[in-house]
Amino acid sequence: MSAMAEIDPEEREAALEDLEDLEAMRAVFDPRGYKGVVIVCSECGEDHYYGWDMLKESLEHMLEAGEPRVHEPAFEPHPDDYIGWDYGRGYIDSLTESEGDEMEPPPDEERPSAPTWLGDRSRCAWCRGKLPSRALGEWTYCPYCGANLASLRLVDALSGRGWAERDVADLMDEAGFESPPAPGEEG
Repeated sequence: MSAMAEIDPEEREAALEDLEDLEAMRAVFDPRGYKGVVIVCSECGEDHYYGWDMLKESLEHMLEAGEPRVHEPAFEPHPDDYIGWDYGRGYIDSLTESEGDEMEPPPDEERPSAPTWLGDRSRCAWCRGKLPSRALGEWTYCPYCGANLASLRLVDALSGRGWAERDVADLMDEAGFESPPAPGEEG
């Protein structure tokens, strides 16, 4: 068994950023019918078409194995079905910048009382920082404390399907999710 190549720390950071950007782009462009991204290859100068999952798996492989995965080019791709990587990144950046005005740091005062899992979605459930209006739908982490917002999206989806708060809390506890701190507790 051969040893895997170690990835350079800067390359690792770039790949992690690309994964985060890919997730944000997919959240915005997949519902609009785009199948993935097109990237101009720095080696051959040709457009390479990647489906969302293919590029995600390729980046994850690079993080694990230290080298990019060889892939087959898309068979007769329809260019209009793919978003340009640089365009998509710029679009996501502009969304982030335009929503910056909506953000507020966490308040210094004590947390207001709210249910542990269900509550005010205009603020982070962990640090109480004010989030951009579309934070739960398009952001992965709180921009202040770094808390993962995915568990709150799951809670909202279950609640939206008519689950009672107690049933949602029980399921989240059984699945091993750590709930946001209760009012007055430290996060």
